Amino acid sequence: MKLDDKIRVKKLFYLFTREPSVAFELALLYFIQAKRKTAQDKILDICRRSIYWLKKAGSSIPEHLNQLSPFGQLEQIEKALVRACPDRNIGTLVLLS
Repeated sequence: MKLDDKIRVKKLFYLFTREPSVAFELALLYFIQAKRKTAQDKILDICRRSIYWLKKAGSSIPEHLNQLSPFGQLEQIEKALVRACPDRNIGTLVLLS
């Protein structure tokens, strides 16, 4: 299953459950998608989506995050994912990808 398909399925699942853990998984999937991209405009768009889902998951996001470059946003999102990670194995997965 492609990453876009996984995101689509998780969005539908979140629509019905509204669980913060599903929102966290969506933020993580968008982060992985942003790490795979090379164009800055695509990275910026995907970072915004990841930030949105991190907020839905209840994570604290720095206010200055939107003023950073796309790669700076990726670093801050990674830190927020590791801090908010409900399962430490997922945090390790983020650092390895």
